[in-house]
Amino acid sequence: MNPNLSIILQNRKACKKMLDYLTTAQVNKIPDGFNNNIIWNCGHIIVVQQMLTYGLTYIPMSVPDEMFKEFRPGSKPDKYYEHDSVENIKKLLFSTYEQFMDDLSAEKMKTIKPFMTALKFEITDITTAIAFKVF
Repeated sequence: MNPNLSIILQNRKACKKMLDYLTTAQVNKIPDGFNNNIIWNCGHIIVVQQMLTYGLTYIPMSVPDEMFKEFRPGSKPDKYYEHDSVENIKKLLFSTYEQFMDDLSAEKMKTIKPFMTALKFEITDITTAIAFKVF
């Protein structure tokens, strides 16, 4: 297994642990000096993986367009995420990962649209997309 895939999974487990431990109010709090909060970061983790692995491989993303807009790069939290939204993000942390692993195993992601990130890292294949996702 690509070690980056294990890192992605461990990151999601850490997010879920925080979401399980903290209150809804705590995960919605934007600390002084920051632009986002814990729940936004968890949603962002999901959306960026979808964008880099599905969006660049011409496969429809597994998340609704509304979620993509809320958590895409360059966005920031603009609402309070209620308990049900937090629970949904907790589920999506793993359901989207499992779907990705299934699609990766089925070799559905052979063709990728080359993409230059804002950090000038060029994504040319699924391996580099996964590596950048870890970043």
